[in-house]
Amino acid sequence: MNNGNGLMPVNKALANIKSALLYVFLFSLAINLLMLVSPLYMLQVYDRVLVSGSHATLLFLTIFALVALIVLATLDIVRGILLARLGNAFDKTVSGYLFKNIIEQGGHSQPLRDVDTVRSFLSSPALTAIMDAPFTPLYLALIYILHPMLGHIALAGAIVLFSLALLGEKMTRIAQKDSQNASSQAHRYTDVCGKNRNAVYAMGMSSHILAKWNIPHLKSLSFGGLANSRSSGISAISKGLRFALQVGILGMGAFLVIEQESSPGVMIAASIVMGRGLAPIEASITGWRLVIAARDARERLLEYQNNLPPLTELLPLPEPKGKLTVQNVIFQFPNSEKPLIRDVSLTINPGEVIGITGPNAAGKSTLGKLLLGLYEPNHGEIRLDGATYSQWDRKVLGPHIGYLPQSVELFPGTIAENISRFTDAEPNEIMQAAQLAGVHEMILGLENGYNFAADNFDEALSGGQRQRIALARAVFGLPKLILLDEPTSSLDAEAERTVAAAVKALKEHGATVLVIGHRPALMNLTDKLLVMQNGSLAAFGPTNEIMAKLVRPAVQKTGT
Repeated sequence: MNNGNGLMPVNKALANIKSALLYVFLFSLAINLLMLVSPLYMLQVYDRVLVSGSHATLLFLTIFALVALIVLATLDIVRGILLARLGNAFDKTVSGYLFKNIIEQGGHSQPLRDVDTVRSFLSSPALTAIMDAPFTPLYLALIYILHPMLGHIALAGAIVLFSLALLGEKMTRIAQKDSQNASSQAHRYTDVCGKNRNAVYAMGMSSHILAKWNIPHLKSLSFGGLANSRSSGISAISKGLRFALQVGILGMGAFLVIEQESSPGVMIAASIVMGRGLAPIEASITGWRLVIAARDARERLLEYQNNLPPLTELLPLPEPKGKLTVQNVIFQFPNSEKPLIRDVSLTINPGEVIGITGPNAAGKSTLGKLLLGLYEPNHGEIRLDGATYSQWDRKVLGPHIGYLPQSVELFPGTIAENISRFTDAEPNEIMQAAQLAGVHEMILGLENGYNFAADNFDEALSGGQRQRIALARAVFGLPKLILLDEPTSSLDAEAERTVAAAVKALKEHGATVLVIGHRPALMNLTDKLLVMQNGSLAAFGPTNEIMAKLVRPAVQKTGT
């Protein structure tokens, strides 16, 4: 899948990682070659300097070794910086794209946590160990050159350590994956509970909710502990084995020296080389959990991306006027047994104020979201000014859309930022929207006024205050199409009149206004009334005619 200009963001970021790791590998090559300086220095000191007693040779070797080790440290630092920047570049390429789709398509924050996992892996010792591991044969070959018997010991140790790494991967993979799945389930449950914390507290559900949350949480701890214990056990065995191998190398080296088949310098150099050659394998064992986590995160990111709609370049369309055409629309959630919207067809002209009413669960809010393009019909189509919502670029269309949902959410920041939709708006534009929503005076009464800020507005403001600020956000910039879903549900009579005045003002500016509600004060302001019943369009026409039809049966029933 691509957007016509190359790879999808996750694929592009992963491809960039692969190309960048080539340069990192070259750094690793230089680093591992310079790692030979220390054992070769020891070899020369023991077998040449101590025998000859040459101060000049010792000085030259020492200066050369120190310079080489400084270069080694510098290259290692640069490699670490490159990997950290690589991780940050991956995050910058992917996280914004994922965040945008999480908002627009719905879902939880797991993809962003997966990005954190991959970024952490890229700057971790586990990756540097993997980059160094291909050079282990080089070190083993050098040990064989020093003495075949020492090479046999080192090779046997490398084979055992590598086998332990594979065993550790196999033993921890399933447990680690089960732990992550359970942890994700617990996080999702926490998010839901956080949004409904007031209901949980008011109805004394905390202990029951805790018991429910504990099921995936304890499962995550159990599998995580199992993976940790297995990984720690393998790591402890590998560390003990490496120490034993060093003892074996030194012991065999001493034996060879006694038998005059080798030299003390060879013994010391072989021990250092073996320690360096086997260190990446041991480090890989220690960091294998992170390797597995990064691999699983990569797979989930690709799966998430591949399930998203393909990116397409949309042609710019003229500014909308607010005409809506609905043709034979049917909508049903994937797991729902029956449609919520049944074969609805209608036309809404620009500048009309449409009231949408009906009993509870009639499909009013669902129809409203369809009319704004928040849901996509299973059958039929909805067009705004002749174009389906899929043909509109949301970034371009968004400023011309206003939406006041039933459940109001304000975002962390200032009131001014929330009203302006976090754009660089002029103060007079923000105040104009606030005045239109009748919330200007209320804002001025708050500490810092429009600069009043909160991380959680649910705790800082009342429900009515939040709703009126959200109304100001909906009317900001005088959009061409506005949906107000139960706009007076949390307001008193005076605030209702303010909303009614706002609807009148929007109509005067030529906006198409959709008002979902029941209260006569708002419904009487509408040009047309749309009545929903069991997901179907029960009536649609001029408000006075529909009102008369609704009132007549009630009057007749009262009369009888």
